[in-house]
Amino acid sequence: MTTVLSAPSNTYLSLLPPIIAQAVTDATRSERRPPREIRLRTGQPLELVGLSVPSVLIVTAEHVRHVLSTVTGSSLHAVEQDIRSGFVTAPGGHRVGLAGRAVLGGDGRVRTLRDIASINIRVAQAVTGSCEPFIPYLIGADRRVVSGLLVGAPMTGKTTLLRDAARILSSGLVAKLGVVHVVIVDERSEIAGCFEGVPQFDVGPATDVLDACPKVEGLNMAVRSLSPHVIVTDELGSPGDVQAVLEAARAGVSILGSVHARSFADLHSRPAMRDLLASGAIDRLLFLDSHGPPGRLLRATDSLGRAVVPVCP
Repeated sequence: MTTVLSAPSNTYLSLLPPIIAQAVTDATRSERRPPREIRLRTGQPLELVGLSVPSVLIVTAEHVRHVLSTVTGSSLHAVEQDIRSGFVTAPGGHRVGLAGRAVLGGDGRVRTLRDIASINIRVAQAVTGSCEPFIPYLIGADRRVVSGLLVGAPMTGKTTLLRDAARILSSGLVAKLGVVHVVIVDERSEIAGCFEGVPQFDVGPATDVLDACPKVEGLNMAVRSLSPHVIVTDELGSPGDVQAVLEAARAGVSILGSVHARSFADLHSRPAMRDLLASGAIDRLLFLDSHGPPGRLLRATDSLGRAVVPVCP
């Protein structure tokens, strides 16, 4: 397997104040790879997760305000819906996580965040070829892509693998499958990293992207109007997500998705996921190793937790 690591035009650097952008550039050049995360905490040293070079640069409140202004276009109100979830997605698919004082609505739920003092930029990176070892587990006896879920803790590479799966399938690189028509329902603009509707990552020539589209609506739209063989989406979990997946399965469309969970028991403890597995709509569960490098397969099972063997592509 050949893997190639890249980030879309280093767009994350444009979010940073010049002094921090230079520090990140110097560290990246030194280690010949970008950081996985850039963490800014007011009054604390800059942290570059994934790099061994320590930073002595102390983050100031002005640095945090600069990033916040850049990523929100100087209007917190314009991205209030995203902030309610604790993050904003920047051009290039980089996720900007926020921490500060929660402002609650009348229903007791978080309405927005104020006094933001910490920012975590998760750098979106394409790892071309990373999903190649997973593809044999997703090929059915009828030479079609089966439905599968990537299951893992945060930062285990789920989104990166989904991105590469779309590229591989859409490019016709698997002889048994030929060209597969893929639709990416990219609710958080992370998988394809679209900017003005155009994917900034290579997701393959036969892939259509519904960018910033809620999963439930996107899954239904894709089935009705885009004739996909496979729909790729991430972070399934709600009852609405499950119902939309079931509707797609009834229409003969395969689903490749991701779920935050650490084990089969963890996955099965959630009512919505338990219902999805019991439905028979999911053929493969691909569990990711949370202790090693991101993107490493720990085990592959069927929806009942029984081990499965790969099909030679």
